[in-house]
Amino acid sequence: MIDMEAVDREVRAARAELADPGNAKGILSLPTRKRIWRAMLDPDDDELSYQHRVRLKIACVRHVLPVWYRGFPGDQRVEEMITLTQDLMDRRETDTDQAQEDAESLLVGVIDDVNASATEVEPGLLKPDATKEASSFVADAASMMTISACYRDPDYDTAEESDDITDDDELLPDSLDESYSCASAAAGALNWQPAEQTDVPARRAFWTWYLNEAIPTVLAT
Repeated sequence: MIDMEAVDREVRAARAELADPGNAKGILSLPTRKRIWRAMLDPDDDELSYQHRVRLKIACVRHVLPVWYRGFPGDQRVEEMITLTQDLMDRRETDTDQAQEDAESLLVGVIDDVNASATEVEPGLLKPDATKEASSFVADAASMMTISACYRDPDYDTAEESDDITDDDELLPDSLDESYSCASAAAGALNWQPAEQTDVPARRAFWTWYLNEAIPTVLAT
């Protein structure tokens, strides 16, 4: 059984972190999120823990679909990844090798599209289209969402050996958490980028939704 008091305690701590006056960028830290994920685990039901984990990832990607479509109008690739992820969860799709290949191909293709949109701002310096670049964060989240669904391991996101990493930006690109990529898509910037280049209210709004709506909804299913 999930210890809902522990979940509530960690969510309250996360809200306090988000509301801290010193948190000028509206960041919800990786250690704080990992404590929530651990609290969400059901020690008696690995399958339920897996389902909750992946449903939360799907909810995040769905939440920022408008960001995806701003950069790639009418492009169904991210929604196709959501469908594939749901099929993996429900065991309608069992070829995990092919699923991972499809997920990786999505991200490679989107990055190629973003690079193709770049314009030369000064000799030798290319700048990608900002709208497409924000959309690429959604593609990154969708790709990792699908790959993670291939592993029915409830500890996939909470392994203790990774606890020495406390900053999302320290992670390798292929190990970024989906919620971070989605928050970055909403904000149009990664955590390391200056606040003046970031839509801080949008990032804060994403994390508020994550804590107040996404997590309770997932745990209620």
